[in-house]
Amino acid sequence: MASLIEEVFEDADKSEENLKELYGVRDGIFFVIDATPPMFENDPTEEIPYFLQCIRQYEEILKQKLVWNRQDWVGLILFGTEKCDEDSEIKHILTLQKLNPVSVDNLKEMIKIDKGRKWEYYKDIASSAAYPLHDVLWHAARTFSSIDVTMASRRVILFTCQDDPFLTDQNERHRIRIKATNYSDLGLQLSVVGLGENWNHDLFYKDLEILSEKIDRDDYKRISLKDLVEQVKLPSRNMAKIPWRLGENVIIDVLVRNLSVKTQYLKKECMSKETNVPLTSHTYWKTVNNSDNEKGVDDEENEQPLKPVLQSQIQKYQEFGNRRICFTLAEVRSLSTIREPGIDLICIKPIFYHPLYHFGTPYFVAPDKSNRKDNKLLFGAFVNKCDLRNLMIICAVTIRKHSSPKLYTMIPNAKNGGFYLYQLPFKEHIRKNVKYALKYMYNNNDSNSSSDTNRVELLKNIIRKLRIRYDATLFSNPKLQVQLQTIETLALDLEQREPPPDDTLPKSDEMRSRVQNFLDQYNEMFNEEVECVSDVPPNKKKKVSEVIAKPAAFNKEEIRKLVEQEKINSVNVLQLKSILKTLGFKTSGNKNELINRIKEAIDFQKDK
Repeated sequence: MASLIEEVFEDADKSEENLKELYGVRDGIFFVIDATPPMFENDPTEEIPYFLQCIRQYEEILKQKLVWNRQDWVGLILFGTEKCDEDSEIKHILTLQKLNPVSVDNLKEMIKIDKGRKWEYYKDIASSAAYPLHDVLWHAARTFSSIDVTMASRRVILFTCQDDPFLTDQNERHRIRIKATNYSDLGLQLSVVGLGENWNHDLFYKDLEILSEKIDRDDYKRISLKDLVEQVKLPSRNMAKIPWRLGENVIIDVLVRNLSVKTQYLKKECMSKETNVPLTSHTYWKTVNNSDNEKGVDDEENEQPLKPVLQSQIQKYQEFGNRRICFTLAEVRSLSTIREPGIDLICIKPIFYHPLYHFGTPYFVAPDKSNRKDNKLLFGAFVNKCDLRNLMIICAVTIRKHSSPKLYTMIPNAKNGGFYLYQLPFKEHIRKNVKYALKYMYNNNDSNSSSDTNRVELLKNIIRKLRIRYDATLFSNPKLQVQLQTIETLALDLEQREPPPDDTLPKSDEMRSRVQNFLDQYNEMFNEEVECVSDVPPNKKKKVSEVIAKPAAFNKEEIRKLVEQEKINSVNVLQLKSILKTLGFKTSGNKNELINRIKEAIDFQKDK
C-alpha cells in the first residue's frame, strides 16, 4: 500500500513537471556570433574587440533572464572557426552553449570566457578562409525544430562586423536568401546586429531580414543594438489578435501589443527548515464544518476525511439589500460576456486628453501581418486621416472572450503606423487633490513675485546648473540591481558584497559643486529666515543657506569650547553630524541624541 502511494505521488510530480513544460510564457533566443579574424579587431568606440563586446552582451542578457524569466531558452554558437563540434558533420561551426533553459552554470561559463581571458583561445582558432553563413542558419533552424516546447517567439540573432562577406559569389548569396525565406515558414525571426561605424546594412543583410519576416521594404526598420538588447530583456508581446469593426460589413484585422513589461523579481522559495529542500505548494478546495470551525477543533484524530469538491459546486456571491445573491462560476463568466472580442467603433472626436488622466499603461494597435492587401491599406488610411485632421477614435475594446468591454481612445501615430490605445477614466478613477495642494501652489494674486532682477537672474542660473536631461535608461532599478549582483555573486562563489549605489537618489555633493560659485551670492541676497514647506510647528525655522551650503568644519578645540560655553544647542543638525564625523562617532539620531553624544565624547576625552 505504501509503495502504491509513493508511485501515485511520483506520477503526480512527473505530470506537474510536464505541465510546467507545456504551459507558461517562454522565448527561445539563439545567438550566432561571427568568429572570423575581423571580429577580434578593436572597436574604436568601445576600445575592446567586437567579439568580446558580443560576449558581454550575451552575459548581460543571461543575468537579466535569470532574474525575470528562467523559463526562456538561450543558446550560443560561433561560426567561422577552424574547429567544429565533435558530434557534427558541419565544419567551421562551434557550439559554446546548447539551446537550453537559462541557468547559473551558463553564466559561470561566460564569466570565465570574459574575465579569465579565455576568449583569446577563440582568436587563435579563427578561420580567415571559411564563412559558413548558410550552414549556421540551417543549423540554428534545425536546432529549433528539434525542440518540442511551445515558445512565444523563436529568434536567431546574428552578430557580425562584415557587411558584405560574399561580394562576388552570387550563388552563395542566393543560397543564403533562400534559407532566410524558409525562416518565415518555420516561424523563426532573424535579426542582424552590425558592429562598427562603417557597417552598411543595405549591402546584404537587409534583404535577409526582410525575407525572413516577409514584409514590404517600405515597412522595414532597422533595429539598433541598444533597442535589440532591450527587446530581448523585455520583449513586447502580442496581447490579442482581434477584429476592428468599423461598420456592419467593414472589418479590419488588428494586433494589440503591449508597450511595457512589468518588472519581475526573483520569487520567494519555500524551503524546509530541517532539510533545506525546496517545497512545492498545492491548492485544493474542501468543505468546512461550521461547528468545528467555531470551536477551533484542530485534532488529527477527530478530523473527518475530506470530500472532493467539484468546480460546479463552487459559488460566488454579492450582497444586495443585506442578502447574498449566489452565482455559479459559469454564470459569473456569462455576466461579463457582453460583446464579442474585438474593437467596436463608437465615435470620432478632436484629440483632447490630459496626461494626468492616463492611469493605465497604453497598448499599441497595428495591422495584422496577413496577406490581405485591403486590410493594410484601409488601416493606413485611417491612421493618416486621423493624424492630418488631429482626430481620435472612441471605441469599446474586448480583448478576451470572458472579459467585460472597456472604453478606450485611439490616438494616431503616423510615424509608427498605428494607434496608441489609452483607457478612458471615470470619475472614481480621478483623484481630486486640488484642495489639499493649494497651500503648496504659488498664487500670483495673493503674493507678488520678487521685483529684484538680480535675485531672479541668480535663481535662473542655479536652475540651469542643476538641470539634467531625464532619461529612464540612465537610472537603474535599485532592487533589480541588488538581485543581479546576488546572481553574479552565486555564479562566481564570492562573498556577500555591499549593495550597488542607488542611482535614483540625488547626488548632493555633485549638485553642491555645480552651484558653488553662486552660494555666496545666494547667502547675501537671501539671508532672511524662511519657513520650510512642511507640517512642522511655525516656531521652528531654518535658513535656506544652511540647507544648500556645506556645513562649517570644526576642529576639536572649537568643539570643546562650544560644549563648555553651552552653545552646542544652537548648532543645527548638519553641523552636529559634521562634528560627530570629526570626533569619529556615528551620526544617526535626532538632535538631542547628537548633542548628548558630543558631550559624552568631550567628557571622555577630559577623563583621559
